[in-house]
Amino acid sequence: MKYWYMEKRLLLFLGLLFFGATVSNAQLYVGKACLADPSAPVTPPATGSPAASTPTSCDEKTYFFEATENNFGNWTWDFGDGTVLTGTTRNPIHAYTTPGPYTVKVTPVDNGGATLAGPYTRLVNVGYYPYQPLFRDKTEQDSTICKGKTITLDPYKGQSAPANVSYKWFPEGQTTRTIDVSEAGCYSVEVIDNTTGCSRSAKINVKLCYEESSSGGGSEKWYFGHGSGLEFTLTGDEMVQDSLDEDGSLDPQPEIVNPSFDPSDPGVNKMQADEAAAMVFDQHNKLVLYTDGKKLYSGDDDSEIPVAGGGPFAISKATGAQGVALIPKPVCSACDFINYYLFTVDENTGLLTYSVIDMRENDRKGAVVEADVPVAVNVKGKITAERGSDDEHESYFITAYNALSGSFQSITVDSLGTVSVEQTMPPLQPGTVSEGYVAVSADGNQLAHGLVINGNNFVQITGRNPENNTLSAPRLVDLGYAAPPTVYGLAFSPNGAYLYVTLKGDGSTIESRLLQVDIANGGVTEIASSMQEFGALGLGPKYGAGSKYVYVTINNSSTIHYLQAPDEAGRDAVGFTLNSSNPGTAVAGTPKLGFPNVVAAAPAQDGQGLGANYSGNCMNAPTLFTSQEICSPMKNDVDWVIDGETFKNNPNPSKTFTSPGWKTVKMTVRPYKEIASVSVVKIKDYCGDPIEFEGRVYIKPAPELTIPDPLYVCDEYPYQGLTVDPKPTGGSSFEFEWLTRYDAPIDNNYRNPVFTFQTAQTFKVKVTNNFNCTTERQLDLQEGCEPIVNVPTAFTPNGDGLNETFKVVHYFIQQPRLEIYNRWGEQVFQTDDLDNRWDGRYKGQVLSNQLFAYVLRYYMRDFPQLGEQKKVGSILVLTEK
Repeated sequence: MKYWYMEKRLLLFLGLLFFGATVSNAQLYVGKACLADPSAPVTPPATGSPAASTPTSCDEKTYFFEATENNFGNWTWDFGDGTVLTGTTRNPIHAYTTPGPYTVKVTPVDNGGATLAGPYTRLVNVGYYPYQPLFRDKTEQDSTICKGKTITLDPYKGQSAPANVSYKWFPEGQTTRTIDVSEAGCYSVEVIDNTTGCSRSAKINVKLCYEESSSGGGSEKWYFGHGSGLEFTLTGDEMVQDSLDEDGSLDPQPEIVNPSFDPSDPGVNKMQADEAAAMVFDQHNKLVLYTDGKKLYSGDDDSEIPVAGGGPFAISKATGAQGVALIPKPVCSACDFINYYLFTVDENTGLLTYSVIDMRENDRKGAVVEADVPVAVNVKGKITAERGSDDEHESYFITAYNALSGSFQSITVDSLGTVSVEQTMPPLQPGTVSEGYVAVSADGNQLAHGLVINGNNFVQITGRNPENNTLSAPRLVDLGYAAPPTVYGLAFSPNGAYLYVTLKGDGSTIESRLLQVDIANGGVTEIASSMQEFGALGLGPKYGAGSKYVYVTINNSSTIHYLQAPDEAGRDAVGFTLNSSNPGTAVAGTPKLGFPNVVAAAPAQDGQGLGANYSGNCMNAPTLFTSQEICSPMKNDVDWVIDGETFKNNPNPSKTFTSPGWKTVKMTVRPYKEIASVSVVKIKDYCGDPIEFEGRVYIKPAPELTIPDPLYVCDEYPYQGLTVDPKPTGGSSFEFEWLTRYDAPIDNNYRNPVFTFQTAQTFKVKVTNNFNCTTERQLDLQEGCEPIVNVPTAFTPNGDGLNETFKVVHYFIQQPRLEIYNRWGEQVFQTDDLDNRWDGRYKGQVLSNQLFAYVLRYYMRDFPQLGEQKKVGSILVLTEK
């Protein structure tokens, strides 16, 4: 997120203030006024990295707010340091440059500068931030300890601590300079100047070696009405990693495919909300806080959240239909989340304020440390809270409707504070009244809310940028129904193509209606009507990927009904349970008109469980194994036993398997720290016992080729080149590539299963099977004519003129010698010239029918170096006609 616009917008830096000390009178609020101390020490880190400097990116400017109920339109601000500002800004920011006391005065004036009220004054003490706390020379650090060990966290280790400061640690709230830690978790310290309240923070993530990260807080749930709720359970088909995948885990865990969310009843809770309610979840999806617009409750045990130091906390406002929201408060260089914001609208005054809940108080369940700090005026009781989409900077958005101007106030909350800007919207038509809820689409690209204009129901739909919450291209859609019933609940379909709207009747004489609005063309379809009192709509759950329903709350009903196919068009297609035999979901307590504003922090991405992966799983090709580092920043000794072969102290071994099938893998990891000995040689200080991992990998068969080597090509008769046939096995189908030595296709027939060569050359053949495994051979095709020797198995010297002699057909041989023997081993024929044919006679007589043995010896013409060749066999002589 870019911050160049801050000077043009209202910047609210919401740090820890002393509860009840922010106001001099009811009209003028002033935030903390803090400066970086130019004399703060800079400690050069021992690592030789750049010196630790004051984190100016975390510096806070001073926030001012004139909070009367009147919209004077013009104000004159005197900041007490010689700076005077006159204009339409009732919420300026100002940066002081020198510490000391300043009297701030604000005077509402008319266009001519005449005083309309006040002036209102406030004494501000501008002071320095404490010296920046650091952990190992950084404001944010990671560390790992061995089980059973303790480390001392000291934010000023190796340097003098600042004077006149107090300390507050997260999560336990300790107030000492140092704490001892033996458990995993995020720890942060806030160092607070006791005079000004200015503070700086630093954090350190402590990991326990071998201990896996938190598993999370379960499924999303909504609390609403009087003790009612919905819980959304993820269901779907389990899919295990395909063993044929070319890379993956050696111990794959099942994944959910075709996910969907089934509603159920989570049980009773403390909620007593007729309309507005809110809930906030942490980065592990654990419920932290919830509110019914009257009290604030802990998500741990449903206990009431008090004011810090004791005493109950109550919301004494008329919050309207949707006038409360809870969001995490990102804090610069501190753990997520030390604080949470509670935003509330007072419909009687139109004032939007926030309160701060400090989670270091009240046994880690939180307590209110700051209350009713103003944010905006003229606000209607419908606000929505959304998580920002910027992955680099965690941020949240509050969108609040300004009933006076008909526009929306967009409030961005991030670690630098709060930026508030009014959206540009068309002016309200006369006779316009804001009604019901405001809704944001699942992708964050659309916003809608309800209006009654001259007695008719409308919805206004705008484009929305989810990165910065700016609105654009507003348009009105006439719902085609006069009020009452009055527009109330709104929810977008999962794909954003439709907007669902309830028109709320009175539960007795005026029917309620559920409508579907086609956003593309503005068409309106009635889905249901009932004498029951329809209330809010919600697409649930708000977070997570999977099929979702649009839920409807019905006042005083014990059942929550929903649209089973909200992305479909038309009454019959959406599957509204109130229209069908589906009973909906029965819930405890009593649902009323409202659903909660729900916000969850961005999911945590941590986790250091032991694991190992493979890449490549084809036979006769390298398979690379990689281990997941554990106990970072410790180093790891890693040993493997892969299919019986040992790889010592090798985190990423490679092995080529020569047979297919399942192969067992065992990995042993020993984390250690290096410590220097007297001899300066570093010694490995191992952390506990080794940890073992066992898994397996499936090795796919690769093609096996049957090609003679060497190969020779002959251009003499009877040869017509050489046809090479790889004759592959190891698969059910194959693809071929015949390439030059430079990997270029030989010609247009390079994908044929066989290839005929006419000349000597070097070539490659690649064969890929149906498992996507490839075998490649490079071969040198040389010039040379391999001998052809064809010896007949019989001849008939019987005088009929057919096949009368024994003839050997031969090519490319030399120095032949043929010998033929009878059954008694007596030689009956011999020649050194194969053109000299045997006629079947011995000693002048034609031999009778019988089998004769032959021995043919010769040398290959083109390969005499291979020595004498020998071919033996038998010949049948037939003399009968």
